[in-house]
Amino acid sequence: MTRNLVGLLMASAFMAAAPFVRAHEGEDHSGAGLAVSAPTSPTAPLHVPIETQFLAQIGTSPARRETVSRTLRVLGRTLVRSEREAIVTAPQEGRLIATKDYAMPALGEFVKRDQIIAIVEESITAPDLVTIATERARAASELRQAEASLTLARREYDRLTKLAGIATDKDITAARNELEVAKAKRDGYVEQVALLDNASTTGVLAQKRRVIRAPLDGAIARTHVTIGENVSRDKPLFYIVDTAELLVEASVFENDVASILAARRAFFAVEAFPGESFPARIVSRGVAIDEKTRALPVLFAVSNSEGRLFGGMFGRVYIETGAEVSGVAVPKSAVVDLDGQPMVYAKTGGEQFTPRPVRILERLSDRLVLADEGTIKPGDRVVVQGIYQVRMSKPLPVAGDSPAK
Repeated sequence: MTRNLVGLLMASAFMAAAPFVRAHEGEDHSGAGLAVSAPTSPTAPLHVPIETQFLAQIGTSPARRETVSRTLRVLGRTLVRSEREAIVTAPQEGRLIATKDYAMPALGEFVKRDQIIAIVEESITAPDLVTIATERARAASELRQAEASLTLARREYDRLTKLAGIATDKDITAARNELEVAKAKRDGYVEQVALLDNASTTGVLAQKRRVIRAPLDGAIARTHVTIGENVSRDKPLFYIVDTAELLVEASVFENDVASILAARRAFFAVEAFPGESFPARIVSRGVAIDEKTRALPVLFAVSNSEGRLFGGMFGRVYIETGAEVSGVAVPKSAVVDLDGQPMVYAKTGGEQFTPRPVRILERLSDRLVLADEGTIKPGDRVVVQGIYQVRMSKPLPVAGDSPAK
């Protein structure tokens, strides 16, 4: 039984090896047979059927020759100009109220200079109330004394006028003057008591409204209060900013400082608006290199009349240095990184796309300038949309190879 099992195993092994033996017979050892299994060249043309191009919405754009200014790229962050921002605080303790002809502005709402943005109904504090009550008591006491003096002065004057033939004119005139003085003093205390009564009437807090106006044109960037809230003195109510023009803060490394000195123009770009840039101008630059970063601080001004930029946004500043460079310009989306090598995909036939390595000379906000080394020439159409679908396509078969199944 053991011999039969061994024989069966040997027969199975021979049958499994038989196809390989037959295949080896007559095999070409020149190496041509290995061409199909050889690794594909990264620049081999790719086959993309028309149907795939349509469904994947593969788009192309023509390359063109262009001469541009040499550009320095630095990171930047938008800032609100200090003279175009304001923190509005409460001038007095009280409660925020609404009226029929006024509504508190909401977050992001634009307000004009001198526009009413809050109304505070002030309340007298307890210490002030005690002071007012004390002053009123004193004024009331002096009023009573003034009224008593006025009564005596009036009696004396009436008595002397009845003795007109006996009393001298000098005495009558003196009595009249004392009466007028007593009357004026009484009237002054009456007015003082009335004013104190307006501030506090029998212990009930009197209230008055304080109108708060916007100190500048701008938008409500932050709001910290609601209608009906009690606020304390100097509590921040609103943060108003005017973003019609923003600053962009950037740092230029020490090796690139010469580019700043020769700069002609600059542009600011953010990822929120791909393919767009905002003109910028140099406002000021520092006078010392930062010891830690070895960079020079530079401020740019960017017009923002449409309000598309916001404070605190990060982006890139493109600074034209004055020098020029010539090459082949393509949209930024046309260049991809393939294992560290910049690459574009050129449409070289109706259904054929060829990867071509390139060298980048200049990076602009919306396009790249490539070295004119023959890989991409002016007029070549390069893929700008659907590059992934092109990269995943099958390479065209090499002449002499059997077509891929």
